Amino acid sequence: MQTKNVGIISSIIIAIAVIGVITIGISPSEDTTDKYAVDLDTVNVLLQSTDADVAVIDIRTAEQYQFGHLDGAAHDILDSTTLEKRVKTIQSRLPDVASTYNIVLIDNDGIQAKQAAQTMTDMGILAYYLDGGMNNVNESLIDHSQIVIDSKELMQRITANEELYLLDVREPSELLDSKIDGSINIPLAEIFQPNGMDEIPTDKPVIVICGSGNRATIATYALAQEGIDFQVLEGGMNSWNIQILKQSGM
Repeated sequence: MQTKNVGIISSIIIAIAVIGVITIGISPSEDTTDKYAVDLDTVNVLLQSTDADVAVIDIRTAEQYQFGHLDGAAHDILDSTTLEKRVKTIQSRLPDVASTYNIVLIDNDGIQAKQAAQTMTDMGILAYYLDGGMNNVNESLIDHSQIVIDSKELMQRITANEELYLLDVREPSELLDSKIDGSINIPLAEIFQPNGMDEIPTDKPVIVICGSGNRATIATYALAQEGIDFQVLEGGMNSWNIQILKQSGM
């Protein structure tokens, strides 16, 4: 009888342990991203820290971003297609960023940013979001005149001898196919390294160039931190080469 009781008690203890494990495993997934909500003070601390690896990304419309955003925040439209592309590029080309950076997404009310943070986290890159979004931000914001530039406008500005810094973030081997005269090559991975942006000026527009615009946009996550006036070449070298053909009448 005593042996039987010990067996029953042991079974109950094991059952409780198993239930406990299951509960612990289920509870966070019911509202996983809530624990990734951060307040404005936390975001500001990250932005102002010289030691924290952080990328604060404003995912509102370009117009909303240009009208006013947090100092140090970059801009990106992270829809379903773009988000997957960004995550895969970061994971393959910037593994240190994927594993160590504090990524914070910002929208108007926290809803879209929360969903995007959940998706990004599920894909393997831990992401947070600003709780309540920009609707809860009352502090001074900074504006941005232009965040993208098309090939036609860039060609006009180059022809007019406007002072620009053309930053090509592709790999050196890619420049063998085509490049814009006068562009400076700093590969994307180097941008995120210590002192990787030391040569990039802060007193003139920086046009960020890659093959299609994907890597150039990711590069702005870091450029925004340094107060660099960035503009992404829309469509990258793919669009530029098409514009060259149009100019030549081909």
